[in-house]
Amino acid sequence: MHNLKLKVEDSLSIDTRLWRYIDLAKFVSLLDSGSLWLARSDTFRDQSEGRFPSEMRVAIERAYESFDDQNDSPINSADDFQEYLCRNSYVSCWHKNIDENMVMWELYGRDSNAVAVQTTVGKLESNISKIDSGGLEFYLKNVQYSRAEDVEGKLDYSAPFFIKRPHFNFEKEARILLSTYSAIIPNKDTPLGVTVKLNVVEAIEKILVHPDSQDWFVKVVQSISDKYGLNAPVERGVYGNKI
Repeated sequence: MHNLKLKVEDSLSIDTRLWRYIDLAKFVSLLDSGSLWLARSDTFRDQSEGRFPSEMRVAIERAYESFDDQNDSPINSADDFQEYLCRNSYVSCWHKNIDENMVMWELYGRDSNAVAVQTTVGKLESNISKIDSGGLEFYLKNVQYSRAEDVEGKLDYSAPFFIKRPHFNFEKEARILLSTYSAIIPNKDTPLGVTVKLNVVEAIEKILVHPDSQDWFVKVVQSISDKYGLNAPVERGVYGNKI
C-alpha cells in the first residue's frame, strides 16, 4: 500500500485564490462529507476532455500498429487507450481569480440559489488528504488552452487532461487530477467519481452567495456554515442584477 500526496505545479503560487461555483446541494455535500468530489473525465459535458493532441495521437497509433498481431491485450489502438485513460482519470475543476467572476456565476450558478467557495492553492494543498493505494498520479495544475493541432512534443499521459480548447480560456482553470489504475477492459465501467477527504474548516476562506439570491437564502447559507463550524465569512456577491 502507498499514499499519494497532492503535487502542485511550480507555476501556481500558494496564495493564488481558487473558486468553486456550486449549487446548495453540492455545498451541503462538501461540508457534510468533508470531501471533494472528483468526477470521471468522460462524464463532463465537453466530450473533448482528456483527448490526445494531434501529434500525440499519431505517435500512439503508430506504436500500436507496430505491435504483434497476436497481442492479447484488450487495448489495441489509440482509441482504446484513450478510453482507458478517460475512465481512470478523475477531476475537480477550480477557477483562478482574485475576486468573484460574473461569467462564472452565469455558467455555474444559473440558479440564484448557488454559492462560490473560495480557498487558495496553499490551503487546498495542506488540507487535502493523501490518496491511499489505487492512485497513480495526484496533481494540481494550470489548464493550458490550445488547439489539438498546436500542441507539440512528447507528453506524459496525464497532460491531455490539462489541455482545453482556446474558447474555454475565460474559465482560467486550475484542476486536480487523480489518475488511477484498473485492469478492466476499456468499455467496462469504473466509478463515475471518487471522493478525497478535505478539512473544509481550514481550507475554506470565504463563501459568496449568488448576487441575485433572496435574503432568506443568505441566512440559510450562514446557518449551514455555522452548523458545520466554518469560520469563513458568508457574503453576498456583487455582480448580479439585484438592486
